[in-house]
Amino acid sequence: MPGHHVRFVDVLSTPSSTYSDATFASSPGPATPPPVIPSPLFAKGQLTPQPNYVSSPRAGGHVQIHSALAHSVGRGAPLYWDLSRPVDSAQVRTTSALSTLTERLVMEPATSPKLASITIICERLPWAITVTPRQDASWAAPYVTIGDVLFTLYRTLRLPVTTAELNAHSDPAFHERVRDAYVARYQRIAHPGERENEKAKAVKRVDFLFDARMFKGLSLVPEGIPHKGFAPGVVWKLHVARP
Repeated sequence: MPGHHVRFVDVLSTPSSTYSDATFASSPGPATPPPVIPSPLFAKGQLTPQPNYVSSPRAGGHVQIHSALAHSVGRGAPLYWDLSRPVDSAQVRTTSALSTLTERLVMEPATSPKLASITIICERLPWAITVTPRQDASWAAPYVTIGDVLFTLYRTLRLPVTTAELNAHSDPAFHERVRDAYVARYQRIAHPGERENEKAKAVKRVDFLFDARMFKGLSLVPEGIPHKGFAPGVVWKLHVARP
């Protein structure tokens, strides 16, 4: 029911043949994000910011991101989430406290106007993350919802890093920082069995964030990424920071 706590289920199967604390082993490669599908952009009469959405200017109008996801300079975002932890752990700041995610919130459109896909980039990550509606989820809709954004971020950042992806960075210091992030991530798990299980799953994409693992919101990339076919209004920058 709307307003109830929502549970995100991690359905990702993580191969064990990737880089771990012990070795650089070969890997068949990570699963790829879903392809971009056509996105309706700005319909006539939808240029006025709607309640709960933060407006970002672009040529010819405005695109709006839900306020729970919006990056604010110096303040981050109302959503408080350690990206190395499951989505269930995320909380939303209110004027007086932190509240858990609810079905009502995750079912709300991520943008206004509603889009069939958005793309998220981050300066710390070499991968673009494409978000499309997840039709088998409790928050399913024919457009991108807050639930889609959060689940896709978590799922994508949980993908294993291949040796080739790691070795694309020749700087030994980079490798060391990734390894440190990986070790710190599994060592934060209190339960010994769960900690060993996570250690065995090896380095994941989230470890490329190093210690800047806190979600600080999304902001519009006004020009999009034309050379990759991403139009203005559908590309968002992920902001992260240290805890």
